Amino acid sequence: MEDQVPTIMENVFECTLEMINKDFSEFPEHRVEFFTLLRAINLHCFPGRFHSSFHWSIFADKRAALLKLDNRQFKFVIDSCMWASKHDNREVEHAGLNMCLELISNIAETDPATSNSFFQQFFVPILQDVFFVLTDTDHKAGFKAQSTLLSRMFYFVSPADGSVPKIQGPIYPPDQAPAGTDNKEFLAGFVANLLQNAFPNLQP
Repeated sequence: MEDQVPTIMENVFECTLEMINKDFSEFPEHRVEFFTLLRAINLHCFPGRFHSSFHWSIFADKRAALLKLDNRQFKFVIDSCMWASKHDNREVEHAGLNMCLELISNIAETDPATSNSFFQQFFVPILQDVFFVLTDTDHKAGFKAQSTLLSRMFYFVSPADGSVPKIQGPIYPPDQAPAGTDNKEFLAGFVANLLQNAFPNLQP
């Protein structure tokens, strides 16, 4: 299905998003199925995500279906995950958080150029949105998925097991840190500032 996904997305993605992004209540059945579709594409249309009876060589020359989308469409996918994570429908919230987790895990296993480009563009925005829902009392039900996503992001930058980090390129845009800044150092400072700004009672 990889070659068909861009056509499917072109015909159903933006028009469905336009229906459901005005509020958190209209078209509830479309909301759930919309994110079910995105998760299915993400889970089953990445290299290596296939039935074990197939041989890897069949897929070796294929790129992930989502990676064939243009930048605008791909940004819509990320925005949709983050928007869903803030949803008051628990099923939609759960789907958004889990899709984001699955997506970053898949991206981390792609070629370094694709992975580095993705994380430089999306690591910080995803991190900010995860902290937003993690510290929002209306989203306590999503705590397990929120913290799992957060820990995976930290692991990709600084694995506690001493293995080589999955992310080799910078996780920050050029305007957020001097070139050559260590990802672990940037992440620690960024998270500290994020929490101190959100909670003035925290001390350095």
